[in-house]
Amino acid sequence: MLEPEHRKGLTKSLAIAALTGASVVVLSLPSVANADPTTPPPPPPPSGNTFLNGSPPPEAPAPPPPADPNAPPPPPVDPNAPPPDPNAPAPAPAPPPEPGRVNNAAGGFSYVVPAGWKVADATQLSYGQALLNKIPAEAAQPNGQPAQPPSDTSVLLGRLDLKLFAGAETDNTKAAQRLASDMGEFFMPFPGTRVNQQTVPLNAGGMDGVASYYEVKFTDANKPVGQIWAGVVGAPTAPGTPRGQRAPERWFVVWLGTANNPVPKDEAVTLAQSIRPYTPPPPDPNAPPPPAGGTNAPGQNPNVGVPVPVDPNSAPGMLPPA
Repeated sequence: MLEPEHRKGLTKSLAIAALTGASVVVLSLPSVANADPTTPPPPPPPSGNTFLNGSPPPEAPAPPPPADPNAPPPPPVDPNAPPPDPNAPAPAPAPPPEPGRVNNAAGGFSYVVPAGWKVADATQLSYGQALLNKIPAEAAQPNGQPAQPPSDTSVLLGRLDLKLFAGAETDNTKAAQRLASDMGEFFMPFPGTRVNQQTVPLNAGGMDGVASYYEVKFTDANKPVGQIWAGVVGAPTAPGTPRGQRAPERWFVVWLGTANNPVPKDEAVTLAQSIRPYTPPPPDPNAPPPPAGGTNAPGQNPNVGVPVPVDPNSAPGMLPPA
């Protein structure tokens, strides 16, 4: 029996609708089945100041370097010392080093090198622990060799000990005059007469002193007039001090010159008054030994400039003032 036409149309519409619904289901299922799992949301930010709360913790300080096994041990702590005062003012910073100041450990003093002079080798000195030479005006000799300092002027410095006869004089004025006289006869052993003698006071950072100056007019008129300036600063050793404990706290300056290279007396005063006591630091037990060389023992030939080369053994003595 044939179905009516309207029933056939209804059946066809339902079939199309069913197919359409099935297509929707089929197309949507794969997209759901292949999707990633749901990612959980990030935790909420910390409350308050997120900049402070979110900053990383500071890094741990680096460990201190290992102790030096050769370093000297720290000074012992005095159990009876009072505790530090928290209200005490901070110690003043150390003053900057003075330009030109030189420490002389052998002589226990320091001094300021005058302008135009330089420290020379002092290993062959008979007296004193420092030698200064004048810097040559020219840079080099015609043969290309370095210019040599003038040979008629030089400066000696050192501790005024008993290697010098002047060291036995307890009065600084007498010590300076004796030093100038002895050094004049040693470096200028020619017959002549002393003229233009002067004596001036000195003060080296609170240390009293005296300087003695004179010129020598030699009998030989061809020799330029010699000049010598000798200064002494400091205090003599107290009377009665045992010989093994005598460490004179006096120092000397001897400035030699001639009429061709005269002694600048103002600069000599400045040099002597720049002297200060100096205590060298304790020796390093791990330091290498010093190289072998000359000493300051008396009797060696002093490698210093003298007004005129001469053999002291054959030269006549210097005449006293008329």
